[in-house]
Amino acid sequence: MSLYNPIWEATSEPTQSNVRHWLDSMYTRFQPIEQARWNQSNIDSLFYAGNQSFVNRFFNFSPGYSYQQYYFNLIQQPVNMITGYQRQHRKQIIYVPTEGADSETTDQYSSLIADVCQREGIHEQFSRSCEYSAIAGMNLMQPYLDYSSDDPAQGNLKVKVWEYNSFIVDPFFREPDMSDAQFVWCQEYISKGEAIERFEHKKGEIESMSGSPQRYGNFYFLPENYNMARNNLLVLSYVWYKSKRKRKKLYSRKWHQFFDFAEENAELDLILKGITDLEVVEIMVPTWKVAVVLNDLLMFNGNNPLGFDSCPFIPTFWNYDPHIAQYDLRVRSMVRPMRDPQFLFNYKVIVNNDITAATINAGWKRKSGAVANEDNLKKTGQGFDIVINEGYEMQDVEKILPSGVPESDMALAQQMADLIYNVSGINMENWSGQQDKQISSLTALIKQAANLLVFQKYFDQWDYALKLLGEKILMIILHNWNAQKVQLILGQEPSPHFFSMIFAKFKVLVEEGLMTPTQRNLHAQQLLDINTTFQREVFPPSMIVKDMNIHGRNEAVEYLQQQEHQAQVIQSEQMNLQHAFEEMKMKELLAKINNQLSQARERDSRSASNVGLFEERISEISKNHAISTREKMDALTKLLETIQKFGEVETFLRSNQLDSIKLDEEEMETQARADIEKDEMSKNFVNQIFGSMGQQAQNPSQNSNMGL
Repeated sequence: MSLYNPIWEATSEPTQSNVRHWLDSMYTRFQPIEQARWNQSNIDSLFYAGNQSFVNRFFNFSPGYSYQQYYFNLIQQPVNMITGYQRQHRKQIIYVPTEGADSETTDQYSSLIADVCQREGIHEQFSRSCEYSAIAGMNLMQPYLDYSSDDPAQGNLKVKVWEYNSFIVDPFFREPDMSDAQFVWCQEYISKGEAIERFEHKKGEIESMSGSPQRYGNFYFLPENYNMARNNLLVLSYVWYKSKRKRKKLYSRKWHQFFDFAEENAELDLILKGITDLEVVEIMVPTWKVAVVLNDLLMFNGNNPLGFDSCPFIPTFWNYDPHIAQYDLRVRSMVRPMRDPQFLFNYKVIVNNDITAATINAGWKRKSGAVANEDNLKKTGQGFDIVINEGYEMQDVEKILPSGVPESDMALAQQMADLIYNVSGINMENWSGQQDKQISSLTALIKQAANLLVFQKYFDQWDYALKLLGEKILMIILHNWNAQKVQLILGQEPSPHFFSMIFAKFKVLVEEGLMTPTQRNLHAQQLLDINTTFQREVFPPSMIVKDMNIHGRNEAVEYLQQQEHQAQVIQSEQMNLQHAFEEMKMKELLAKINNQLSQARERDSRSASNVGLFEERISEISKNHAISTREKMDALTKLLETIQKFGEVETFLRSNQLDSIKLDEEEMETQARADIEKDEMSKNFVNQIFGSMGQQAQNPSQNSNMGL
């Protein structure tokens, strides 16, 4: 909150009867404080322009009138280096969704603002505001709708920059967005014709006004106050002040929270019907009102015509320290610390020039009558002899040597020149190191960022000012433009939540884009560095050339795109052929596998049949053993009968003969079984040999390699 009580009562507002007293009271109370800022900013602007006469008069330095005509300005270069960097690296406004909002709506916001900023030159106005803050300390930006352009119905969105000498602001505000300020008084000069065009409803009263009486020109640092031929100019004042008004909002008893909404939103009834917890309530909210005064005539007094309640101004400053008690030090520019070394440098250069010009730097000194022909002393070139008269010595005629400026004075002048850059924070050695063409773009960015580290505070402040500007611009669009105009700019219909302040929640970001030739060239160089780093074509040439600052860029991009398309077609055909070849090789490999599986199954079936045949033979052998056993039983029976009949000795002899016959048969069976097993082993060995020979025949290249 502000640290003072407003000069007006909370229940009173300016009217035609009290507006003059209202303005005079405000001016009397706050002009002495603002005068300190005006005065210092004026001196800064004069130094930047090269005029140091004020300081010469202040220090009673100039001995003569001609002494003030020489100004050697070194301040412009460091200021222009910073503002030039800002212009080369302009940032764009981006909206991102918050609180569950949809990204489609915020993307449309970003596209719409990008188009408006490019078309209406808003980025250029912002750069001018940054430049003025570096020169004079602080200025104000105000977005507005211009109805005098090609759209008198809904207006074109533009930004007005109020210079340091065109406004009085609450000197006790402390927030960087001026949210705690109580008033802002802006003033400008317009002609009668322009005044009648703006306020046609009071044409008669305007025609009778006198041209710019002195009592209304309170802002005496404005250049119109020094124009003696300003008889037809009128003083127009815009006094913005804090107040309150009733406003409708949506309230949720369940969440105990208020929500903004557009009162002309056609979907409000559907929202209230779908969300039964929401209800429309009317509450008092803080707002900014404006009183428009032409000379001493009140032309308008009421709420912000653009529809929103927040502060309509965005401050852009270099150094703003409201906690400092001295008013002339609260607002400081980049020029402020460079003024003293600039003045001393200018002084030293002039003094050194006077030292050189105050002495005789050419001619001869001689005794009277020492030279026979003195006219030869005045001549230059070759072929003139100087004859010494008799009775005089050579030392009686001497050449006058030019006097030089002492080395200490030259060193002091150079020291003052170096101090101008040192106190500004610019290191020229580091800046000049960026001219090395052998370093990559990434290295250049790192070095540049290191050099600008001392100025990061000011670039962050400017980014914050651009963020506030993006919020104000979008609020103006949502309150004053309709869906048809938005659709015409975007080329598509706005999303369902575009104009809804309930669901279209967003936050504003500022990021460096590709809006300047320097940014595009740097982007192209970064793409080239990426391709070099990965040693392959990560980005095609058409993507790189489109951002280069070359003649015939569009034709080059089209030509490169055609080449890339042809290369893609050729590559696609090669890939198709490769795929077909790989498919044929796969099919051939599958066929070989199937053939080998068939051969394996055949070998397996043959092995099974051999095993069956072997089992059949074994069963026959068992059968033969059974028959043999039965025959042995019969033989034993006959043996017993024989023993009884022929005797025991003879019987045993016959029995031994039978046993020997049995052993012979068993040996024959064992030999037959061994012969069968050897035959199976020989067949398997032959099959393995033939199989390996077939594989060698199918892989001749492999066999040749093995042979090598």
